Amino acid sequence: MRKYIFLLFIISSCNFATKDQNDLNNSAEDTKEKLLTEIDSTHLREYIEKSFQNPIHSLEYQQYLDSALRIVPESAWLWQQKAMPLYKARKYQLGRPFLEKAVEHAPEKYLDYSAFMKCIFSKDYLKSISEFMRAKKEFGDGYVMGHTYNFYIGLNYLQMNKFSKAKEYLLLSKEQQFQDFPNNPPQEACHYLDWYYLGVADFELGNYEEAITSFDMSLKVYENFADALYFRGRSMTKLGNDKGAEWEKKAFENGDNTINEDNVIYEIYPYQVFHKLNKSVRPK
Repeated sequence: MRKYIFLLFIISSCNFATKDQNDLNNSAEDTKEKLLTEIDSTHLREYIEKSFQNPIHSLEYQQYLDSALRIVPESAWLWQQKAMPLYKARKYQLGRPFLEKAVEHAPEKYLDYSAFMKCIFSKDYLKSISEFMRAKKEFGDGYVMGHTYNFYIGLNYLQMNKFSKAKEYLLLSKEQQFQDFPNNPPQEACHYLDWYYLGVADFELGNYEEAITSFDMSLKVYENFADALYFRGRSMTKLGNDKGAEWEKKAFENGDNTINEDNVIYEIYPYQVFHKLNKSVRPK
């Protein structure tokens, strides 16, 4: 008689190397309950262990995950694990079908993540907005990768030069955080990047005094934040203040203090002035 067991598929309980997955809030967790034979259960664990014994950008990593997926093709986590290294290698078209599979099997977990990847990685801004809007409708306003859905929608609109819409959603993000963290002072309740991008939106709209106020709030938390110093200086110059140049100079002196999100090692963030591709901020 064949023996069957229930496998509660929680990869986080396995003693795997974490590789390069710190950018995922719940990267190692998938709770799909499935009826498996003991043989399939053993093979599944072996394939996953072997996949994580290989570099995440290797062919072997992908092949072992493929073997695992033949046993549990409905595992959203495994599909996401196939997609993630391809996005980090800027192979967006290769990774997209796998991420779509993750969303198909667990939209409540991966829809907002997919929208984030389209915003920061593949720069597919309209689709990112569409997915965030769907996530808001189906699951309510939430957070992904440390920021509100409204924050990323604002970034998408910034990148499409729709600055009024960007400001609209960045203000929604600010108010959402004020409600979620009512006991924190404003500069801490609202993430310093929210303040920064709100300042950028106002800068692009010509609201330079409002922009300076937002940059100052960002700088209260992240002192010597070069990108905020730079745009603050430009805002001052636009207002006819000769000291704006001093702020821009200070920005370049602090060029190492740029946006410090985890994924900045893979992608340049919107309006990130001090990134490694900028020749003017490289060491002389």
